[in-house]
Amino acid sequence: MIQTRVQSDRPKRPTAPTGRRGRRRFDPERYGPWAVVTGASSGIGRGFAERLAAEGLDVVLAARRTDLLHELGEHLSATHGVAHRVVTVDLSEPDGPARLVAATDDLDVGSVVSNAGTGIPPSTFVSNERDDLHRIVRLNVGAHLDLAHHFGRRLAERGRGGMVLVSAGGALHGLPYMVNESATKAYVLNLGEGLHHELRPRGVDVTVLLPGSVETPIIDRFGIDRASMPVRPQPVEACVDETLRALRKGRATHVSGRMMRTATRLTPRSVSIRVNSRMLARASRRVAVGAEAGADVVGSAR
Repeated sequence: MIQTRVQSDRPKRPTAPTGRRGRRRFDPERYGPWAVVTGASSGIGRGFAERLAAEGLDVVLAARRTDLLHELGEHLSATHGVAHRVVTVDLSEPDGPARLVAATDDLDVGSVVSNAGTGIPPSTFVSNERDDLHRIVRLNVGAHLDLAHHFGRRLAERGRGGMVLVSAGGALHGLPYMVNESATKAYVLNLGEGLHHELRPRGVDVTVLLPGSVETPIIDRFGIDRASMPVRPQPVEACVDETLRALRKGRATHVSGRMMRTATRLTPRSVSIRVNSRMLARASRRVAVGAEAGADVVGSAR
């Protein structure tokens, strides 16, 4: 089911935030007037929606949880004087991306944050059901492919705009106990890096975000002990701010958080795999204990 709502009789827009020299931090002429954000009901997606609305862009909020989307949209319209449209859609369904496309065809979209993604809580690959693995692939690969293709073409024809594809730090190498998830995130990384070079000559900026350690609900849902994480989780607001700066500067990829960028650059691949393997093995045991106790540990959008 899709529900759309556009805020009408909106108040006067506030002045967008400016940098130290009085310039806008995000150009609404280039990246607006509308921004589409998937996975907007919580975590990183919600952070992008809040920041883009603060910059004066109207926002399409897409996710599965209608009540949270309406609550967020009404808050953004009241606070920033922007229009919003709520699209309730499950992008893991085969027709999900097409339904989002149909719900936005009448809008002048200038930027897209393809953020919706999910994963099975840490566990061994062979212990999972194939149907569940395919559902992850449809959302983490298929939805990004369909939305990047549709909006990439629209933005290229428009001659300006921007796309952020949200991958994960696990895209850089295989992750034991999250094998399928890391493989799907590697697809998003390579898709976005290639599109960055294809679309930039046509006026479209593309940046892939690799959030390695960000404070979102997924940490608890996946049973990850914060004390065992190699890097302390970064606030969502800082992750979003860094990513939009990277988009404006024309960077193909961005690993959020200075400590995470340093660790990614300096840690040998084999060492990183071992460290993450130990952390996720502990998480898988916590998930198993929680499942036996009836706790809700099912993964959902970030």
